[in-house]
Amino acid sequence: MNPIEHLLQEHRDIMSQVADLRRAVTDLSARGEAALPEALPVFRRIGRMMETQLAQHARKEDEALFPALEAIIGAEDGPTAVMRQEHKSIHGRGELLRRTLHELNEVEHPLIVAGGETMRSLTASGGTADSLRANAQEIIELLDMHFVKEEQILFPMAQNMLDEGQMEEIGKQMEAIDS
Repeated sequence: MNPIEHLLQEHRDIMSQVADLRRAVTDLSARGEAALPEALPVFRRIGRMMETQLAQHARKEDEALFPALEAIIGAEDGPTAVMRQEHKSIHGRGELLRRTLHELNEVEHPLIVAGGETMRSLTASGGTADSLRANAQEIIELLDMHFVKEEQILFPMAQNMLDEGQMEEIGKQMEAIDS
């Protein structure tokens, strides 16, 4: 397995799912709360994808590719340090999305809605269509920016700096993460 091609394919797979999120964000921008019934399933699906597929993708980079590069260029203040920090930011946004969706699900329960206080507190803490839209927009922007950096800078650097044996070892480590 060519680990760089593998990671690029995962980028394509992830971004094809993010296309649905882009459409949901556009719809929420246009229609506000009225778009929530169509948008919520997309947000839930993206939240699960970020928790599973995207997290595993980042793990392959953090545990297999980045250490090989860091052995050559160092770990502090280099491109892999930036990528690791962006991974944390992206996953933090995904967690916020999942938490907001969880809160919305609780609010939709008739007994909680009847109480009213939870609804008011959720609205105050940002569990609205606008906060979901803003968070989803930030996820899209972070992923766009992060993947471009990897595809245009980090992956070509890896292909130039790492030899065939190192790439083979990275591929084996990535396969172990997949299994």
